[in-house]
Amino acid sequence: MTTTAPDAMLPVAECIRLLRSVPVGRMVFTENAVPALRPVTFAAVGGEVVIPTDDEWFERFDGEFLAFEAGGIDPITRIGWSVTAMGHTTHVSFADGAARFHGRRAVPWSINPGDCHLAIDMEYVTGRHVTLIRRRGDHR
Repeated sequence: MTTTAPDAMLPVAECIRLLRSVPVGRMVFTENAVPALRPVTFAAVGGEVVIPTDDEWFERFDGEFLAFEAGGIDPITRIGWSVTAMGHTTHVSFADGAARFHGRRAVPWSINPGDCHLAIDMEYVTGRHVTLIRRRGDHR
């Protein structure tokens, strides 16, 4: 993505509000020493990004330091935002998740036996307004 110079940084509170406004983001990690990302459903709960998992693949990230990105860009105006949260992760089992999220109705989904979650502590949060340039002749 190419952005223009006027794009401004967002305050942390605005970053968290924007994260709470969308249901899908990208978990950023390394795979065989190469940067990788995976689209995921999530909720921004308190100071964490909570990702519901039904796959043992996520367990390997317990205790790791990961990045997470979400954003929104209007396809007509090409104006929007991007927020990145980084922090250490915790793989949360059903019992812990039921106590941690379900009782407070913090996550927008129901928690069932066998469900697990990956919680990324938002230790670092940054965001910015984004304006994507449109080259002359680009009608996409």
